[in-house]
Amino acid sequence: MFMQHGFGGTSMEAVAQTARISKRTLYARYPDKSTLFSEVLGGLVRRWLVPLDRFDSEQDNLEDILLALARHLTTSSLTPESVSVNRLIIFESQRRPELGRLANNAARKPAIAAIASILSRRGSELRVIDYEMAAEQFLGLTVGHGVHLANFGIELTPDEMDRYVRASVDLFLSGARRCDLPRTPGGRPIRGNESNDGDSASKAARDQTRP
Repeated sequence: MFMQHGFGGTSMEAVAQTARISKRTLYARYPDKSTLFSEVLGGLVRRWLVPLDRFDSEQDNLEDILLALARHLTTSSLTPESVSVNRLIIFESQRRPELGRLANNAARKPAIAAIASILSRRGSELRVIDYEMAAEQFLGLTVGHGVHLANFGIELTPDEMDRYVRASVDLFLSGARRCDLPRTPGGRPIRGNESNDGDSASKAARDQTRP
């Protein structure tokens, strides 16, 4: 109902009627409309963030992890439901700034924390110190463009979005990744915990550095 009628146009009574519950039951669970709206946002965020840990596999290289993560976040943020909520928040926050703060606390901050956690676990490959700032920059680079266009009703094709996401991840890593890591012949950085004895790629990288 929030997406259809806006925050101001949605009443607790109408929500109770639509849900076929009494107003007493609704108010017992959600004391006011802001609390109810926060729960709506929370539901979207939980769908967004619950699977993020699956992208952080020790066997995968950082570029593949970030690319998969960026694709997931972009796809999630561009669903019709997510775009509608985003537009609603932008419109309503002009009159109700608390909604903007609510969205930031319920949605953006948890997303930043989850991304920062993934980056920190790969800290040996990065030259950043502030992982939360890096997460903000990663989110802005990979997701911001598509969301900005969606707010204006402009949709990118899947190929256009994928090219943009790939370029954004590459740009992020160009600035955030350490430059002194040994690399495989294909250019992939070799992590410090990869085996030097059994890993043929590591051996090839060592051979390249010999005079």
